[in-house]
Amino acid sequence: MLKEKHSSPAVKPWHSCLPEAALPYIQLMRLDRPNGYWYFWFPHAFGTLWTAIQQRSPPQSLARANLVLLWGVLVMRGATCTWNDTADVKFDRQVSRCRNRPLARGAVSVAQAHVFTAAQTLVSVATLALLLPSLCAVYAVPAVVGCRPMAWGVYMGAASMGADPLRLAPLLHALTATAAAAVDPRYTAAATMPWWQPILVSLAEIRVDWPLTVFFMANVIWTLLYELVYSHQDAAEDAAAGVKNLVLLYAVRLEMKAGGPDPRAPLPTRFGTMPLLYRLATAQTLLLVAAGSMAGFGLGYNAAALTGTAAALATMLSRVRLDEPESCAWWFKVGNIWFAGGAMVMGLAAEYVGRLLLE
Repeated sequence: MLKEKHSSPAVKPWHSCLPEAALPYIQLMRLDRPNGYWYFWFPHAFGTLWTAIQQRSPPQSLARANLVLLWGVLVMRGATCTWNDTADVKFDRQVSRCRNRPLARGAVSVAQAHVFTAAQTLVSVATLALLLPSLCAVYAVPAVVGCRPMAWGVYMGAASMGADPLRLAPLLHALTATAAAAVDPRYTAAATMPWWQPILVSLAEIRVDWPLTVFFMANVIWTLLYELVYSHQDAAEDAAAGVKNLVLLYAVRLEMKAGGPDPRAPLPTRFGTMPLLYRLATAQTLLLVAAGSMAGFGLGYNAAALTGTAAALATMLSRVRLDEPESCAWWFKVGNIWFAGGAMVMGLAAEYVGRLLLE
């Protein structure tokens, strides 16, 4: 049986030996909570593995690309989290899980946070521009800075003025319940990054790669799914603070259908999100099936990426307790990323290794 709670002896955090003044900046980068890092890195792993399969890249090229991205994503995630806390500070002070963040508790000023965001962005840009193939930087660097146009048309007005919807996410949460739908493609856009070099080398050969596009959409849906689970942690406090998200959007819809709110109903019933989660999981699985079939992937992909992901999502949705923040947190931090995300990585890796062995 899976266990969602573990008791162990207290262990000092790795950063306890650093100067106390460094702690707020470590927390701004979320280096003290590394689980979310993998949600940034896994799409890069998907993209590099997919490209390595199609281009029959040697293992050393695949390893080098991912070593560069391991560092680049670390700083890119830090910049994103710092910006998120800066823009979200008013709401963080009203939510118990967030009010101890550095900006919310006053350990760092807004001006200091802006400087820190800029510094991290520059480091991330330098890493990608100097260590990745030059034409990849045409796509990657503007994406990191936050000024690339959004190819899929999400918030075109904001993008055309040099704003990336990921950077607008904290502001959007104050205005719309569907902010996650706007910013999710930004996270999973990493899966397309490795394709831009061969595309840009010969503009005459630009085409839509439908298998990759379908795989990309599967990951957009996956992001929506785990963001919904994550959002249940603070749903009640978000409602009181005026923060909007998809969970609360469903609460409003349910209340309208029922003729008014029922404060006695448990959270899963009141918010009505479980049917949506099952629909998203089904859609993701079907898209993964379609992507693998269109790309001609074999047994390794089907056994791990399809069967493994479907089993992981089914397990999560059958076991997660949406009315318990601890359960939602565990499935977000551990269960979903390592079971579902790990299954997709293993499936692509198995396909890559299988094709190498057949050469």
